[in-house]
Amino acid sequence: MKSPRLTALTLFIAVLVLSACAQVTEAEKARNQARTTGKYKVRLTEDSESVAGTCKFVRSINGDFDFSGPQTQAKIMDYFREEAVYYGADTVVVKDRVGEAYICGPGPLNPDGTLRTLAQPPPTPPPK
Repeated sequence: MKSPRLTALTLFIAVLVLSACAQVTEAEKARNQARTTGKYKVRLTEDSESVAGTCKFVRSINGDFDFSGPQTQAKIMDYFREEAVYYGADTVVVKDRVGEAYICGPGPLNPDGTLRTLAQPPPTPPPK
């Protein structure tokens, strides 16, 4: 006969696994939205003066340190756009193979390119 503790532990682990799968699915959905629609809302520029003092820095993006491998020169600009919109930025300052993502508009973007409301938390990257 199974003890109540073992049954409770099994149930807890099952809920934990299902929760993790739901988070991974949402992160994959956000990545797909960034890849297909959101990237067209991101502005690329080489002029770092245009963001100085007026935009909020989000993060640095380096195409050489991606988990899928270094980005080719042909795909690097799309990579910058996809990563920037995934993290909510609407502008990327490009310097060679490194980009700096900024929020210059009224607020952060959703991965699909729409304006994020305050009720939505930023997306969490999927576990690798």
